[in-house]
Amino acid sequence: MAPQIASTAARIAERLAAGGKILVFGNGGSAACAQHFAAEFTGKLSSDRVPYPAISLTVDTSALTAIANDYGYVEVFARQVRALARPEDVVVGISTSGTSGNVVLAIESARGIGALTVSLTGTVDQLGSEVSLAVPLRETARVQEAHDLVLHELAQVIERVLVPEIIDDRSADRFPFVLTEADLEPYRAWLRSSGQELATTNGVFDLLHEGHRTSIRAARAHGDALVLLINSDESVRRLKGESRPVRSLEERLRDIESIPAVDHVVVMHDDDPRRLLSSLQPDVHCKGAEYSRSPLLEGEVVREGGGRIAYIELLPGHSTTSQVNSMIGVHNDAP
Repeated sequence: MAPQIASTAARIAERLAAGGKILVFGNGGSAACAQHFAAEFTGKLSSDRVPYPAISLTVDTSALTAIANDYGYVEVFARQVRALARPEDVVVGISTSGTSGNVVLAIESARGIGALTVSLTGTVDQLGSEVSLAVPLRETARVQEAHDLVLHELAQVIERVLVPEIIDDRSADRFPFVLTEADLEPYRAWLRSSGQELATTNGVFDLLHEGHRTSIRAARAHGDALVLLINSDESVRRLKGESRPVRSLEERLRDIESIPAVDHVVVMHDDDPRRLLSSLQPDVHCKGAEYSRSPLLEGEVVREGGGRIAYIELLPGHSTTSQVNSMIGVHNDAP
């Protein structure tokens, strides 16, 4: 959902820059999400900056109870929207079911006024908003947790659009998943300025298996961010022969992108990681425990950059080479 979140944040930021405000609401846990979201603007998310106008329509108990008593609960948000919303505003409705009647009516009122309408829902979205951020989850608790994440990301992108000079905090990673060599020094500089430690590891990561996942998670535990150096197809062939890699670089990158522990990857065209490590200067470079028995080729480069080597115990019985050989053997024996 990252592209949707980023484009929605840009549209909200445009409204705030033009003097608009945010009105946000929902029922139950979504009411808590709403007032949390509003507080990120009147207060701050992480870095100090000017406050922005955002109002949660769930916190005025007098208005809520009076409207519910006089007009019915279905009107509790719509009537406030008709009173407070202007065409330059943003109206955000939150509903885990995506069908809440009072949220639907409020969105309809906001659209009639000309405000930008945004909905946050689960799998179903019947709120009728101009912009829909539908989380592909069904369980209410999981949807609410995802909504908090989405709302935090919206707030973070909005404030960085409005205040470009704001200091990037730990969660403001603006870099692509696959880092180019030109990205390495600025990425490392951002990690340092935001007080984060970098862990790295490297390998082919062909036929991704549980052994890989275990070692990657262990490497991630050594830093605030993990950058994985993955051999290019040409590099793999030079190191392991023409039969490897079994899967192309594009396929291996897709595999690795599915692992939450990996923050970024760098494609390694060299046969060893020393040149890239000299640019990244990791605080910790992680290798399998089998490398501890002999001098490590990249050890000197890591130590020169102020880092250290950490050795990771591998998961027994999981070897890509043995799995590949087993597959080839089965293939050769097949009729």
